[in-house]
Amino acid sequence: MEKQRNKKVSLPIGLRIIGIIIAVLAAAYGLYAGMGNSTGNFDGEMQIFALDVGQGDSFFIISPNGKTMLIDSGESSNSKQIEQFIREKGVRQLDVVIGSHTHSDHVGSMPYLLDAFDVGKYVMSEAGLETRIQKRINAVLEEKDIPCSYVWAGDVIDWDSDCKVTVLSPVPEFDEYSKTDWNEWSLIMRVEYANHSMIFTGDATVRSEQAAMLNNEKYLFDADVLKVPHHGSTTSSSLGFLEAVSPEYAIISVGKGNSYGHPDYDTIQKLKQVNAEIYRTDELGTINIVFSANDIKITY
Repeated sequence: MEKQRNKKVSLPIGLRIIGIIIAVLAAAYGLYAGMGNSTGNFDGEMQIFALDVGQGDSFFIISPNGKTMLIDSGESSNSKQIEQFIREKGVRQLDVVIGSHTHSDHVGSMPYLLDAFDVGKYVMSEAGLETRIQKRINAVLEEKDIPCSYVWAGDVIDWDSDCKVTVLSPVPEFDEYSKTDWNEWSLIMRVEYANHSMIFTGDATVRSEQAAMLNNEKYLFDADVLKVPHHGSTTSSSLGFLEAVSPEYAIISVGKGNSYGHPDYDTIQKLKQVNAEIYRTDELGTINIVFSANDIKITY
């Protein structure tokens, strides 16, 4: 008895091409949708990138669960650079964006980046609201219906359930902040994960440091890593503040050959006095700080 063979049905070439295109698009969509806000499995690590934006600040953070946070954005000239860096990490949504204060070397690229990405919420201090750059930021926030929150010392920023972001400055009811120097209103924040912590400072001044230390629990300043305030200027980094933080590592975001003389010699000496290892973006480029369960690694 002869066995029958199943006959193959040959589809017209046009239908086959359409089928291939649909399959490719479905696979691409699955990859894209699978990314969501997540940037992958980091094996219990928090990634903190001090971006080399010249004489400015910009820090991009990825939590162990793939949540993203951008703190500051350098000048407007840094916008494409920052966007490219973030997209190369597989990120299409910024869960939290924070402007430390309304100076262009910290939030200059915010209007562009807020428009370029899906953004969960924008966080800032309630100062400098009438500056030109802040008005541009507000226009994008309103156009895209992005929630905006003003925060004060004592607030905790909701970001990732395995991490904690505590605001230490500005201090509510403190009436000695300058009405014209927005540096004094800089957000000072403590970011914690796995028994490790980093203090972010914007351009906080000595007055800001002192007010924060007087109005928060002492243990909140003790940290492994410090983002040195105001690019290492003499207006910040009082010895009392550096001793309270007692950082093992100090990160200075600063432009090579800048006209301000940052970081100042005295600031460097004080950092050495508290035994901090110093890492500078003008010397090393973008710096990567990794918090894992057991240790801290810094590469560049």
